[in-house]
Parts: sequence; C-alpha cells; structure tokens
Amino acid sequence: MKCTLCENSGWVCEAHPQMPWDGPNACACGAAGMPCPWCNRLAKGDEPRMPQGFGTEFDKEGWRH
Repeated sequence: MKCTLCENSGWVCEAHPQMPWDGPNACACGAAGMPCPWCNRLAKGDEPRMPQGFGTEFDKEGWRH
C-alpha cells in the first residue's frame, strides 16, 4: 500500500479526512468524498484522480429537480 491515509483509493471522507472514502476500511458516515491530501493533491487547474470504477452518467431528459 502506497498511501496509508486513503488506502490507495485517492479519496478520503469529507467529514472525517483521516478515514478512507472507499475500500474495506471506508468511513460509513455517508458524507461525500474529497481528494486525499497526501496522494491526490491538485495543482491549480488540475482535476483529481477519480476512484476506480468511477463513471459519469448523463440524463438526456435534462435537469429534473
């Protein structure tokens, strides 16, 4: 394991940044994830490394809220 904070997922819990957001030891609080400050740091204008299996879905019907 390269990063012990996020357990190589690249993401930590936004409410509990000391816990990984994904994986067997993931935080179960339900908060959003945020890029790991140790291994998924961003330079200005860069996008974070996304979690494995991440996919974007588009709804052709548009915004429904």
